[in-house]
Amino acid sequence: MTGASAGIGRAVAKQLAASGVGLVLVARDGHRLDELAEELRDNGAGPEVEVLPADLSDLSGLALVEKRVAADEAPIDLLVNNAGLGYEGPFHSQDAIEISETISVNVVALVRLTHVALGSMAARDRGQVILVSSMASLQGMPMTAVYSATKAFITSFGEGLYEEHKGTGVTVTTVLPGLTRTEFHERGRWNLDKWPSVGWQNADAVASATLTAAAKSRPEVITSWHNRALAVITTKAPRHFRRATIGWFTRRN
Repeated sequence: MTGASAGIGRAVAKQLAASGVGLVLVARDGHRLDELAEELRDNGAGPEVEVLPADLSDLSGLALVEKRVAADEAPIDLLVNNAGLGYEGPFHSQDAIEISETISVNVVALVRLTHVALGSMAARDRGQVILVSSMASLQGMPMTAVYSATKAFITSFGEGLYEEHKGTGVTVTTVLPGLTRTEFHERGRWNLDKWPSVGWQNADAVASATLTAAAKSRPEVITSWHNRALAVITTKAPRHFRRATIGWFTRRN
């Protein structure tokens, strides 16, 4: 599981551990991973909790995780691609390194880890991949243009992979959370004053919806009724209307 040290990833890890599932936890912050692993073990976690600190925006860190995912010993039966970055601000004034890191983590690392995992899973005809996308994938978003574009890639990518493996023992589930109370927005310097105060979920609720959908081999899950209603409105409205509306909202705020 990537992005396991906080937010949705941490919540998924705790729920899997409570079910007796052995885990490989991946995140940049090794100290926080160690703390989580100890907490899970103290609470009677599954047969093993393995810690693998790695920066997925760095090719050497990504290669380390790829090697573990491809390992024949203690094979990975469930890959949760949860790690993600996203910064708010006008694209032209954003830091170029942060833009590159966002694409590297959200797209490059996700694709490469999924490629390695599905190769092993297809050979065994058994396994599950979870891709964490976002409601932001349904519409280009001013002020978070790079983030929403990377999430649009994930949603499209997941749809294609689900159909490729349909009817086999391998499934791919794409998750579209909406506003979720985690430290993600603080790290990305998002101004949350302009966002509505209703419709937010906590990480535990998103994690529960995610694992339920994966257990049922569903191709996609939108994690709350608020978000499902918004998705219907978003996808049914003409694209030019959606673009103009979100642009007006962003400029107004």
